Amino acid sequence: MSGPLRYYTGAERPALKLWLLDDDGTLIDFSSGYTFSFKVGLTGSTPLLTKSSGITGAAGAGVEPTGTPNVTVAWSAGELALTAGAYSWALTATTSSLDRIFGGVFHVLATL
Repeated sequence: MSGPLRYYTGAERPALKLWLLDDDGTLIDFSSGYTFSFKVGLTGSTPLLTKSSGITGAAGAGVEPTGTPNVTVAWSAGELALTAGAYSWALTATTSSLDRIFGGVFHVLATL
């Protein structure tokens, strides 16, 4: 996965496409057995956005941006109605009570 995620406040498209890798650099197969949670907020504070629906796991293939992502997050109307700024994001993938957590920077930009 490349650099920080960037969206505009109130944007609903495009869906977030992630290519998440295992420790050895291979795509993780999230096609079955996983539940997901996606959070956006300031580190150490209550998340401003918590999402557990609209997140789809897949086997994935290739590399970003031309391959097939192994996790896709579809946004619903109003979900990204966040104040412009830089936040942290965390995706938790859970299977058999074990978590894999991925994260990074989530920029919300103001519209013109």
